[in-house]
Amino acid sequence: MFLNKLTGQFKSSMRRFIKRKSLFLYLLEGSSFLEKLVEMMTRGSSVLLLYVDIADFHQVMQLHGETAAKRVLNILLSALGERAGEFINCSGEIIVENLWGDDFLVLCRQEKTLPPEQLNKMATAMRIALEEALKTELIKITGNTVKLHVGYSTITRGLKNPEQALYTALKEAQKVAKGAWDQQMVHLLGEFNDLLENKKFRIIYQPIVSLQTGEILGWEALTRGPENSYFLSPAVIFNYAEEAGLLFPLEKVCRELAIKNFDLVDSSKKLFLNIHPQTINDPQFVKGETIKMLKDSHLSPHNLVFEITERQGIHDFHQFNKTLAHYRNQGYRVAVDDAGAGFSSLQAIAEVRPEYIKIDHSLVKDINSNRVKQALLETFVTFAQKIGCSIIAEGIETEAELTTLRSIGVHYGQGYFLARPASPMPSVRTEALNKILSLASRNPTDVWQKAFPIGEITEPAVQVTTDTPVRRLKEMMDSNDMVNGVVVLEGNRPVGLLMRHHLDRYLGTQYGVALYFERPVSMIMDADPLIVDTSLPIEQVSQLSMNRDKLKLYDYIVVTRDNQLHGVVSVQTLLDTMTKIRMEVAKGANPLTGLPGNLTIEREINNRLTEKSPFACIYVDLDNFKSYNDRYGFENGDRLILLAARLLTGVVRKYGGSLDFVGHIGGDDFIVLTHKEKAEEICRRYIRYFDRLVKNLYSTEDKNLGGFYGINRQGQEIWFPLVSVSMAIVDCAGHCSPEQLAETTAQLKHYAKSKSGSIYVRDRRQPSRTHA
Repeated sequence: MFLNKLTGQFKSSMRRFIKRKSLFLYLLEGSSFLEKLVEMMTRGSSVLLLYVDIADFHQVMQLHGETAAKRVLNILLSALGERAGEFINCSGEIIVENLWGDDFLVLCRQEKTLPPEQLNKMATAMRIALEEALKTELIKITGNTVKLHVGYSTITRGLKNPEQALYTALKEAQKVAKGAWDQQMVHLLGEFNDLLENKKFRIIYQPIVSLQTGEILGWEALTRGPENSYFLSPAVIFNYAEEAGLLFPLEKVCRELAIKNFDLVDSSKKLFLNIHPQTINDPQFVKGETIKMLKDSHLSPHNLVFEITERQGIHDFHQFNKTLAHYRNQGYRVAVDDAGAGFSSLQAIAEVRPEYIKIDHSLVKDINSNRVKQALLETFVTFAQKIGCSIIAEGIETEAELTTLRSIGVHYGQGYFLARPASPMPSVRTEALNKILSLASRNPTDVWQKAFPIGEITEPAVQVTTDTPVRRLKEMMDSNDMVNGVVVLEGNRPVGLLMRHHLDRYLGTQYGVALYFERPVSMIMDADPLIVDTSLPIEQVSQLSMNRDKLKLYDYIVVTRDNQLHGVVSVQTLLDTMTKIRMEVAKGANPLTGLPGNLTIEREINNRLTEKSPFACIYVDLDNFKSYNDRYGFENGDRLILLAARLLTGVVRKYGGSLDFVGHIGGDDFIVLTHKEKAEEICRRYIRYFDRLVKNLYSTEDKNLGGFYGINRQGQEIWFPLVSVSMAIVDCAGHCSPEQLAETTAQLKHYAKSKSGSIYVRDRRQPSRTHA
């Protein structure tokens, strides 16, 4: 095999390579590489040559085979073409050549020859950035990351033999790459230490937005280096710090700057901080310095969410969770970052049980046209509901992605379409916010959630302070059977909860009274109760409540407003309220098909008319349904209605748009609201499938004859063909009135029913109204 052969020949011995210089020149024959070098040497003062290869590439070949090795080389070639220009100051074109095997050359014309120290910094920064850029794809192919060697040399202007100059420069670059890694790191260390000591890093913030309401949940703090620095990129900053053993002090500085510059306009908003898994166990981190930073900025642990990056493995989950529990008891929350792109996403989620799961941008990109990604996100949403956490989709860059994610039920989003990172903290882009609000107004299932936040059913809470003796608490509960639990406060902020059954459990042990009776309630309280804001929908609160530990399943839910105690909600009150709400919602649905009924249909039409956006209304009516019902009975008539409803829903889902609406007016009448370009395709498909399937609901005799004789409404015996469907399409360009729409639809429906067989008709009498 060519690749294997060359790798063995040219990576095993540098000495043999020198003897075979002619082969090196042979490999360059027929390419424009030497010609471009000559052109560069005549036009610029010098030509920078970079040599790049993969450490231990022979192992990739041996373990994963030639096909995987070639894929790795192609990825590196692509990354060099895309990323090299970020670090090299070139005059004109950058040339990238795969010389052989895993050896790559990069040529760049420069007006000014750079000193070795600056070249060292440039090569190191580029190596770190390339390794990070390759990481995700290489893990998919080989299950591991790779290390690169990057060396450099300069070809000066005026050399007469470009082949000799190129060969000599390549040898120098190889020597630097193979033997000067530590030296390269040292050259950048002084600059990095200066950034640390003087806290020169910049913090920018990107909002995390509710895809249901458009409200901002919080902001993620992102680190950038100074402009015109090799440490501008966060990939270079954090990977260099990890290699140099400076990750802990770096994260401390970034954490301090992020908290210091966080402008808390609303006490319920969150600050998301990226935390390396190892940082959690850093002694300096554990000491409580973060608490001090928060207090200095008038923040609390409830404002902070630790993002545990999934691109780094967690090796000791037992110790990791033990440390995390310490922070959770103080009020901090946890997010698993980059889910779907790291080492052990599912294991990390299962072990850590985060409050937020951040879906990697690779699963979000083009999700509107990728059914596999849609199915995967739907699974994540269902999973999140069962464990009581929220999904945050990263990297939303288009309106189509946002629309799809919202329709799937993803809770929150982050990305350029919503807002670019900036400082001070940016708001949601007007275009994105309007889109979310528009989608929200069209979704009838959201109505009851927004109308019933948990604050609506909150009851007053019995309150005590942390130093209240357990004895006093026992007396309160014994004297009043209605007190089943108390909220423990520091000031007006809830810090714990103690339920009656937990108190009895503590005091009911052999030495319980002696141990706890005169001690403060803080000794036995639950320091991590379920605490929610008054604005949280009761559906979401219910999911959180039901996913608590079994011992806490029926504890009070503590409700706060601006982090101050507002009251409590019992699980019984919560479930009773949800049942009542769902019964009210169900009244608006057709009891047979479950499709939205007339109230919801009217609201949906009015919303679209209010928005003044063009849409098409399709009225669907079954022909000869009464005669079928009379002949075959009501039970079979219901089967026919269900067939019509389910088929219509399926056709609209497949051939319509994500915002289309299907409603059941009553009896055998249905309605579809869709985009005008989709309407006729929906009708054609529906008629084709309906005419084929409806025959199965007839007897063999009637099906073969194509109908039957029956009695019409005038008492006469006439021929009734098989049930068919009449569909009337009315376009609204955004300035229709409900009366106009109803009148035109009725006329068109009457016209369609006058024709025999299944048919659809479209109103083309008033072009001004039928075209946007």
